[in-house]
Amino acid sequence: MATTAFVVRDSAGLMGSVALGAALSGGQYAWTLPFAWLSFSFFAPAPTSTPMQVATWMLLPPGAAAGTWTALALTVVGTAAYAVAGPRR
Repeated sequence: MATTAFVVRDSAGLMGSVALGAALSGGQYAWTLPFAWLSFSFFAPAPTSTPMQVATWMLLPPGAAAGTWTALALTVVGTAAYAVAGPRR
């Protein structure tokens, strides 16, 4: 079972990722950015460095700072991009 903090963090980050995907490639392909990122996370090397922790933020435990900050950044940037540009047509 996942903790509430894990679910909230990942849901917020994925929402921002989908919003960013919609702004970049349109609503029809908005799912590709979060799907590709999650797919990469499964095959990436162990997250021992900060860049790898950022790349695998979805799989980090809820207390990991890199995971929390990456999710927060994706939420803010994705929501702002979607609010300003809307979905690409």
